[in-house]
Amino acid sequence: MRDNADDTLDRLFAAARSERPDTSAREAHFETRLMARLAERRTQRRPWQMLVWRTMPAFAVTAAISIACSLAFNPVRTEDPFAAITVAQEEGIYRVVLAEE
Repeated sequence: MRDNADDTLDRLFAAARSERPDTSAREAHFETRLMARLAERRTQRRPWQMLVWRTMPAFAVTAAISIACSLAFNPVRTEDPFAAITVAQEEGIYRVVLAEE
């Protein structure tokens, strides 16, 4: 009984492997359809994406101005570029506080 079921299953798998589906209808003009779909997606941009790209220069100018102001008006200027993340920042603050007293 078991051998008969295995043989039947093997024959069914062999028949399924030998049968090739007809994909010619799907293959016809595939590149044309793909390029048309990509062109359609390029023309239909979402409004929020356009808004982000249009406001990018304004944010860049704002960032540049804030960096320039922080460099120009920083009362505690050390030569150490990593002072903000090291002990040198605390020492600089202590010097300013002690100088005011």
